[in-house]
Amino acid sequence: MSNVSAPPIKVLLVDDQRAILSGVTALIDSESPRLRVAGRARYGLQALEIARTVRPDIIVLDADLGAEDGLALIPMFRLCCDAAVVVFTCLAEPRVRRRALRLGAVGFVSKTAPGDVLIAAIYAATG
Repeated sequence: MSNVSAPPIKVLLVDDQRAILSGVTALIDSESPRLRVAGRARYGLQALEIARTVRPDIIVLDADLGAEDGLALIPMFRLCCDAAVVVFTCLAEPRVRRRALRLGAVGFVSKTAPGDVLIAAIYAATG
């Protein structure tokens, strides 16, 4: 009997800051083979295109994409893929959290939290 492992959880990262994308990519890569970065985007249209193409399981989304409102993408992601959205942001005010959850995010993690908190939120979103 062969030991068949589950396919990796595909994660799409959406953040306008290259350093954050690099850091979160390294964090997710440390969870290989259970997690895999399936795409990285720095703005909304790019994120939606990648989501349509790669069909991620989870989207880690920054609320503030420079000139764009990242949270406004949540309902659009629901139209193009079945991914759960975890908001990962420095905008940790309660009103931002409430809006994210109201729009359909399943998790909300501050960028000041330790990396294992984001990893735990990703795993929780898949369950």
